[in-house]
Amino acid sequence: MLEINVDARLVGIISRPHGVKGEVMMTLLTDYPNTIIKGTSLFFDKKCTIEAEVEGVKRSKAITGESTGFLIIKFKGINDRRSAESLRDTGVFRSMQNSPSLKKNQFWTDDIIGCSVYTGNLIFVGIVKDVEKNKANDNIVVEVEGGEDVDTSSIKDNILYIPVIKDYIRDIDIKNRKIILKKIPEYA
Repeated sequence: MLEINVDARLVGIISRPHGVKGEVMMTLLTDYPNTIIKGTSLFFDKKCTIEAEVEGVKRSKAITGESTGFLIIKFKGINDRRSAESLRDTGVFRSMQNSPSLKKNQFWTDDIIGCSVYTGNLIFVGIVKDVEKNKANDNIVVEVEGGEDVDTSSIKDNILYIPVIKDYIRDIDIKNRKIILKKIPEYA
Protein backbone atom coordinates (compact mmCIF):
# COMPACT_ATOMS: atom_id res chain seq x y z
CA MET A 1 0.00 0.00 0.00
CA LEU A 2 1.22 3.50 -0.85
CA GLU A 3 2.07 5.63 2.18
CA ILE A 4 2.00 9.41 1.96
CA ASN A 5 4.40 11.01 4.43
CA VAL A 6 4.65 14.78 4.40
CA ASP A 7 5.48 17.36 7.03
CA ALA A 8 3.28 20.00 5.45
CA ARG A 9 0.15 20.65 3.40
CA LEU A 10 0.25 22.66 0.18
CA VAL A 11 -1.90 25.79 0.63
CA GLY A 12 -1.00 27.70 -2.53
CA ILE A 13 1.34 28.38 -5.41
CA ILE A 14 2.92 31.78 -6.02
CA SER A 15 1.92 32.83 -9.50
CA ARG A 16 3.66 36.18 -9.97
CA PRO A 17 4.84 39.40 -8.31
CA HIS A 18 2.28 42.07 -7.50
CA GLY A 19 3.66 45.59 -7.62
CA VAL A 20 7.19 46.69 -6.73
CA LYS A 21 7.28 46.27 -2.93
CA GLY A 22 7.74 42.47 -2.80
CA GLU A 23 4.10 41.38 -2.75
CA VAL A 24 3.10 38.22 -4.64
CA MET A 25 -0.11 36.75 -6.03
CA MET A 26 -0.76 33.29 -4.60
CA THR A 27 -3.23 30.84 -6.16
CA LEU A 28 -5.11 29.23 -3.28
CA LEU A 29 -5.22 25.47 -2.88
CA THR A 30 -6.74 25.48 0.60
CA ASP A 31 -10.31 25.53 1.81
CA TYR A 32 -9.18 27.72 4.73
CA PRO A 33 -7.80 30.94 3.19
CA ASN A 34 -8.98 33.01 6.17
CA THR A 35 -6.42 31.26 8.38
CA ILE A 36 -3.58 32.86 6.42
CA ILE A 37 -3.08 36.11 8.31
CA LYS A 38 -0.27 38.46 9.34
CA GLY A 39 2.24 36.55 11.46
CA THR A 40 1.40 33.14 9.99
CA SER A 41 4.44 30.94 9.38
CA LEU A 42 4.39 29.32 5.97
CA PHE A 43 7.10 27.37 4.19
CA PHE A 44 8.55 27.20 0.69
CA ASP A 45 9.26 23.45 0.94
CA LYS A 46 7.44 20.25 2.00
CA LYS A 47 9.89 19.49 4.80
CA CYS A 48 9.28 22.88 6.45
CA THR A 49 12.89 24.04 6.41
CA ILE A 50 12.50 27.30 4.43
CA GLU A 51 10.23 29.43 6.62
CA ALA A 52 8.41 32.53 5.42
CA GLU A 53 6.49 34.77 7.81
CA VAL A 54 3.44 36.51 6.39
CA GLU A 55 3.87 40.27 6.85
CA GLY A 56 0.61 41.25 5.16
CA VAL A 57 -2.36 39.75 3.32
CA LYS A 58 -4.91 41.25 0.95
CA ARG A 59 -7.92 39.33 -0.28
CA SER A 60 -8.03 39.61 -4.06
CA LYS A 61 -11.45 40.74 -5.32
CA ALA A 62 -12.83 40.30 -8.81
CA ILE A 63 -14.41 43.26 -10.59
CA THR A 64 -17.76 42.06 -9.22
CA GLY A 65 -16.44 42.42 -5.67
CA GLU A 66 -16.52 38.66 -5.08
CA SER A 67 -13.55 36.91 -3.53
CA THR A 68 -11.29 35.08 -5.99
CA GLY A 69 -8.99 32.10 -5.60
CA PHE A 70 -6.00 34.40 -5.01
CA LEU A 71 -4.33 36.16 -2.11
CA ILE A 72 -1.88 39.03 -2.38
CA ILE A 73 0.79 38.24 0.19
CA LYS A 74 3.78 40.17 1.49
CA PHE A 75 6.41 37.89 3.07
CA LYS A 76 8.90 39.25 5.58
CA GLY A 77 12.28 39.84 3.88
CA ILE A 78 10.86 39.97 0.35
CA ASN A 79 11.01 43.71 -0.25
CA ASP A 80 11.28 44.29 -3.99
CA ARG A 81 9.92 43.00 -7.28
CA ARG A 82 13.11 41.07 -8.13
CA SER A 83 12.91 39.08 -4.88
CA ALA A 84 9.20 38.49 -5.46
CA GLU A 85 9.92 37.32 -9.03
CA SER A 86 12.33 34.68 -7.68
CA LEU A 87 9.35 33.07 -5.90
CA ARG A 88 7.31 32.56 -9.10
CA ASP A 89 5.81 29.01 -9.28
CA THR A 90 6.93 28.23 -5.72
CA GLY A 91 4.66 26.01 -3.63
CA VAL A 92 3.63 27.46 -0.27
CA PHE A 93 3.10 25.00 2.58
CA ARG A 94 1.69 25.06 6.11
CA SER A 95 3.12 22.68 8.69
CA MET A 96 0.66 19.98 9.68
CA GLN A 97 0.67 20.97 13.36
CA ASN A 98 -0.39 24.50 12.36
CA SER A 99 -3.18 23.32 10.07
CA PRO A 100 -6.78 24.09 11.08
CA SER A 101 -8.53 21.44 13.17
CA LEU A 102 -10.99 19.25 11.35
CA LYS A 103 -14.43 18.26 12.59
CA LYS A 104 -15.64 14.68 12.92
CA ASN A 105 -15.93 12.94 9.52
CA GLN A 106 -13.77 15.59 7.83
CA PHE A 107 -10.40 14.80 6.27
CA TRP A 108 -7.70 16.42 4.19
CA THR A 109 -7.81 15.70 0.48
CA ASP A 110 -4.25 14.39 0.43
CA ASP A 111 -5.12 11.93 3.22
CA ILE A 112 -7.21 9.85 0.81
CA ILE A 113 -4.57 9.62 -1.91
CA GLY A 114 -3.25 6.08 -1.75
CA CYS A 115 -6.38 4.66 -0.09
CA SER A 116 -7.73 1.34 -1.37
CA VAL A 117 -11.21 1.48 -2.92
CA TYR A 118 -13.72 -1.37 -2.55
CA THR A 119 -17.26 -2.07 -3.71
CA GLY A 120 -20.02 -2.49 -1.12
CA ASN A 121 -19.32 -6.26 -1.28
CA LEU A 122 -15.66 -5.57 -0.36
CA ILE A 123 -14.35 -6.38 -3.82
CA PHE A 124 -11.11 -4.48 -4.47
CA VAL A 125 -11.48 -1.84 -7.22
CA GLY A 126 -8.21 0.11 -7.15
CA ILE A 127 -6.12 2.83 -5.52
CA VAL A 128 -6.88 6.55 -5.22
CA LYS A 129 -4.33 8.41 -7.34
CA ASP A 130 -5.69 11.95 -7.10
CA VAL A 131 -8.64 14.13 -6.15
CA GLU A 132 -10.00 16.61 -8.68
CA LYS A 133 -11.74 19.68 -7.32
CA ASN A 134 -14.82 20.77 -9.24
CA LYS A 135 -17.41 23.44 -8.50
CA ALA A 136 -20.21 20.96 -7.82
CA ASN A 137 -18.19 18.33 -5.93
CA ASP A 138 -14.78 16.73 -5.76
CA ASN A 139 -14.03 13.55 -7.72
CA ILE A 140 -11.79 10.76 -6.49
CA VAL A 141 -9.52 9.53 -9.30
CA VAL A 142 -9.07 5.78 -8.93
CA GLU A 143 -6.62 3.69 -10.92
CA VAL A 144 -8.59 0.48 -11.41
CA GLU A 145 -6.63 -2.62 -10.44
CA GLY A 146 -9.52 -4.94 -9.63
CA GLY A 147 -9.50 -8.34 -11.24
CA GLU A 148 -12.30 -10.27 -12.92
CA ASP A 149 -14.74 -9.45 -10.11
CA VAL A 150 -14.92 -5.78 -11.18
CA ASP A 151 -16.69 -4.90 -14.43
CA THR A 152 -14.21 -2.59 -16.16
CA SER A 153 -15.84 -2.70 -19.61
CA SER A 154 -17.13 0.86 -19.38
CA ILE A 155 -14.06 2.31 -17.63
CA LYS A 156 -11.73 4.21 -19.97
CA ASP A 157 -7.94 3.80 -19.58
CA ASN A 158 -8.37 2.03 -16.21
CA ILE A 159 -9.28 5.35 -14.55
CA LEU A 160 -12.51 5.70 -12.60
CA TYR A 161 -13.86 9.07 -11.45
CA ILE A 162 -16.04 8.82 -8.36
CA PRO A 163 -17.96 11.89 -7.16
CA VAL A 164 -17.45 12.47 -3.44
CA ILE A 165 -21.15 12.49 -2.63
CA LYS A 166 -23.38 10.21 -0.55
CA ASP A 167 -24.86 8.56 -3.68
CA TYR A 168 -21.52 6.84 -4.38
CA ILE A 169 -19.47 6.79 -1.17
CA ARG A 170 -20.53 4.66 1.80
CA ASP A 171 -17.48 5.21 4.01
CA ILE A 172 -14.07 6.86 4.00
CA ASP A 173 -11.86 5.28 6.66
CA ILE A 174 -8.64 7.29 6.79
CA LYS A 175 -7.17 5.26 9.68
CA ASN A 176 -7.41 1.99 7.71
CA ARG A 177 -6.76 3.70 4.32
CA LYS A 178 -9.99 2.28 2.87
CA ILE A 179 -12.91 3.72 0.90
CA ILE A 180 -16.11 1.69 0.52
CA LEU A 181 -18.42 2.54 -2.38
CA LYS A 182 -22.20 2.31 -2.45
CA LYS A 183 -21.98 1.84 -6.21
CA ILE A 184 -19.66 2.42 -9.12
CA PRO A 185 -20.82 5.43 -11.16
CA GLU A 186 -23.00 4.29 -14.03
CA TYR A 187 -21.43 6.79 -16.43
CA ALA A 188 -17.94 5.42 -15.95
